[in-house]
Amino acid sequence: MSHSRREPLRPGRTRAVPERADATAPAPAANGKLDERSLRARIDPLRGAPALDFPTALALVRERHGVDFTSARARAGFGRGHLIDVVLALPGGRNTPEEGVAAEAFVELVLGEARRADWVDSVTSLAAPRGGLLKVVQATADDGRFFPLVELAPSVEAALQGIHAGLPSEPLWALGGEQRWYLFELDVEPAHRYAAQSDVALVSTFLPELLKCFLSGASFASTRFSRAGELFAYLKYESGERDAREALARRCLLEDALDAALVSEKAGRVIGSGTGVVYSYVNLALANIERAVEVTQVVARRSGLSPHTWLQFFDSPLTDSWIGLTSDTPAPPPS
Repeated sequence: MSHSRREPLRPGRTRAVPERADATAPAPAANGKLDERSLRARIDPLRGAPALDFPTALALVRERHGVDFTSARARAGFGRGHLIDVVLALPGGRNTPEEGVAAEAFVELVLGEARRADWVDSVTSLAAPRGGLLKVVQATADDGRFFPLVELAPSVEAALQGIHAGLPSEPLWALGGEQRWYLFELDVEPAHRYAAQSDVALVSTFLPELLKCFLSGASFASTRFSRAGELFAYLKYESGERDAREALARRCLLEDALDAALVSEKAGRVIGSGTGVVYSYVNLALANIERAVEVTQVVARRSGLSPHTWLQFFDSPLTDSWIGLTSDTPAPPPS
């Protein structure tokens, strides 16, 4: 793949990626194929319990947790990877663990399960003054950043629309032209086994915010980085070459072949790659999942990759799902 200008990001850092697991994950594909309908259902932005209206959510939390958020105020802001941090300021609160649990329950009820899982990183309950006659004395320094709690759901929805408005309206395969690529290094801690891409030492990509979010071990949802319905995945294979230059040259040839084939089929695009201690990776945006899988399998086989090659997924609900290179591909190492 011909790369345009690459710019370094922050210096390398030591990272310990938490092992992500999903107890509800389906059995991995045994025949090298995965049904796109079931895959999409597991990451559907409307899956799970829908959002409740504000009064109902308040009443349920009061009944189940004994915490009344009627007079509470909210603050919300974006962190890394388009994830939202929410703070609820509870008048008369005591900063107890129970209030924190109640705050999380309220946010999930008022946003819906899928919105909470895909977009919210943290929910915090913060004790606030009860109010009264001495409001000026009791005011805190960042009072102006809080808004009425009833505005939380519409504010989050508006923020999501803003993120999507800044994303390409078409799938990445349709963009054409050169992209600005970034190269960054990471320090890898020795481990008995590596979860996801936690053995990656060198990464190149034209979607740095996406890759940094995934590699940090944060919750990942493709819907935060694509409004064209793309699913982000990666091809993982054992690097057989002892010489690092030979391994890099082979991966570059694989990237070029995969990108050309996926774009020509209007099925996806290569968005980056990684060199790990044990494995090599090619990161992909899949628009037509079933066709993209077929193309990726064909190109990988023609490139002479070993049977220890898997297509795996960035989305947190799909951590344990995988597609093999062939029908007899063994299961990948556990994440």
